[in-house]
Amino acid sequence: MTTDAQVEPSGRQVHLRSAARSHTGLIRSNNQDSGYAGPNFLLIADGMGGHAGGDVASAIAVAKLEHLDRPDHGPDVLSTLESAIMEANEAMAERVRSHPELAGMGTTTTALLRTGDRFALAHIGDSRAYLLRDGELTLVSHDHTFVQLLVDEGRITEEEAEHHPQRSVVMRVLGDVGSAPDLDLSMREAQIGDRWLLCSDGLSGFASFADIKATLAEIEDPGACADQLVELALEGGGADNITVAIGDVVDGPPSSMEAASGQAVGSVQINPHYATGAPGTESLPTEAIDVEAVTSELPPSETGKDTEADDAPTLETEPTRRERRRRRHQLPDDWGDEEDEQPRRGRLAAWIIGVLVLLLVVTAGWWGWNHTQSRYYVGAEQGSVALFRGINQDLGPISLGTLEEVSDVQLEDLSQFTRQRVENGIQRDTRAQAEALIDEFREEAAANSGGQEESLSPRLREDSTDGADGPGEQTAEPTEGEPDGGAGAEEDAQGLPAARTHPGGVLR
Repeated sequence: MTTDAQVEPSGRQVHLRSAARSHTGLIRSNNQDSGYAGPNFLLIADGMGGHAGGDVASAIAVAKLEHLDRPDHGPDVLSTLESAIMEANEAMAERVRSHPELAGMGTTTTALLRTGDRFALAHIGDSRAYLLRDGELTLVSHDHTFVQLLVDEGRITEEEAEHHPQRSVVMRVLGDVGSAPDLDLSMREAQIGDRWLLCSDGLSGFASFADIKATLAEIEDPGACADQLVELALEGGGADNITVAIGDVVDGPPSSMEAASGQAVGSVQINPHYATGAPGTESLPTEAIDVEAVTSELPPSETGKDTEADDAPTLETEPTRRERRRRRHQLPDDWGDEEDEQPRRGRLAAWIIGVLVLLLVVTAGWWGWNHTQSRYYVGAEQGSVALFRGINQDLGPISLGTLEEVSDVQLEDLSQFTRQRVENGIQRDTRAQAEALIDEFREEAAANSGGQEESLSPRLREDSTDGADGPGEQTAEPTEGEPDGGAGAEEDAQGLPAARTHPGGVLR
């Protein structure tokens, strides 16, 4: 557990004017995020662990923590928040024990809890907490991911981390992960005018820091701002669930309306039963229930029918309700015929809705495809550096990248580190940026080729020009005491073992 220094209270009363939004995104089939925003509490939970497991984990987290949205928690607010999160973690473990099919489920958790004029912040995973103060946006939380560990150790840059193939490996989460949660805990000062943003990586992974900052600074209303942030993530590809919670620090206690305005979003709202019981216990739609088949098996007292109903007129001789009303009020014979049209109208409405949904899906797919095809990346093609259009991902059997041009830069002329970057794919926003990157690799290849020529012994230089089959086929005997392959053959460009495993990580 990491704990920052305490912030002394000033006695001033503040609250949060807040809003939360959640969206499934353009690729995922279900929403595994959950979120909450209220006058005293903000929370984001990004679930993981399969089709249903992530839904359940994030829903449990929010359901077990949203009761904290009350005015004051006293001086031990940090302990209160930590204890509540640990109870949520135990609830997830208990759910897995009773439903083994959910084994491995987990969730990130980032929570901001107000007491007086201070905030307790708890964080685990790769969801994020940002603070906009005096026009400057600061990332307050620290990602608990494998690539962030590499950045912290100076092995890769922030830019390389954005496109690293293992950027989804989360090292610390709540849930059924085989270890006790290690939370980052801190106290934060509440200043009037501050704006807090908690979000899942569906926003931070698909919208730039500059765009997030501009949106938070320019749109005053928290709800409208949250809507625009979701749109930013969708415009960036929308390949993950997107959940945001925004809280503006305002003076004074909340009004009675604000005090009751807590808002839960995402899986906990869509699937409230996930927080209290096993998935799949929701009620069936009424049209799927055969009422006659059910009631025929019950005694008369439970069906609501009188035991003397056997003496009543048969269905063929008893007037219908509509007929009785028509006779009583002396209405025309055709009164009520429009009721016969209701089932047909309902089927027509369902058909229209289905067509509209299909058009919406097709439009969203067309828009997403066009957006991906406006980008470029540098990759490998038959031993050469190549320019591709699109993004370096596959959507099932469909590749989202197409080969545009194969350059004259050979992979074997690049350093092992650069070669690995190219083979993994390096994304750029425009063709010009991608071509500029290829030019850099061309210069590196030229420098490497020149350095190798100068380092060759006269004998090897002579041999390399006398009928050698091609570059890269000359071999020199290892020097005495040096094993074949060189000292670094077992390490990759980041100094890690060539066959890397991450026993503590959770890959979403």
